[in-house]
Amino acid sequence: MAIQFEEIKKYIARNIRISICFPDGHYYNYLMISDIQELKYDTFYVYGIGMIDVEFSMDVYSKAQKSDGIVMSSKSDTLCSAIEIVLQKAPREIERSMGKNILFKDLKPYLQMGRYFSIVNRKDWSNELYEYKCDIPDRYNNMYVYGIGMENNPDLGKAFEEFEGDTCLKKKMVIVLSDEPREDIIF
Repeated sequence: MAIQFEEIKKYIARNIRISICFPDGHYYNYLMISDIQELKYDTFYVYGIGMIDVEFSMDVYSKAQKSDGIVMSSKSDTLCSAIEIVLQKAPREIERSMGKNILFKDLKPYLQMGRYFSIVNRKDWSNELYEYKCDIPDRYNNMYVYGIGMENNPDLGKAFEEFEGDTCLKKKMVIVLSDEPREDIIF
């Protein structure tokens, strides 16, 4: 049973920009997960989850223009980091646990290959940083996904100090895991 958007959207941090992408190259950018119309992409299957830099209007006060999936950059746009969720109509052939909640081993095949994952334990908010997905140990596999977000990566040192602006090159994907499933998520 593959992961559908209606499931994964419940785990996305409320304060993170989102880019919904499709295999044909069309994409739709949202300032927050709550900006996506209810049920809009719910029947689509997740193909992948990562971080990307995409266009957003510098004018966050006006209503976003409809783009029909074709984003045309203008002088009033800026590149900003976002969580990218690639969706498609057909499910990927990935095995999944039988429960309704998402375990880390269910999510891991959908994650981008790298760079920088912060795995956070919800119990004590401790975290471990991994550069690539393949570096993340199997000990997390049977933990429940609590949340998915993105934050600045202070561990980069001076390598990216020269980059100005909000770029995914200076971020890490944050995946919060828990020993217990979230009680507020109902399927």
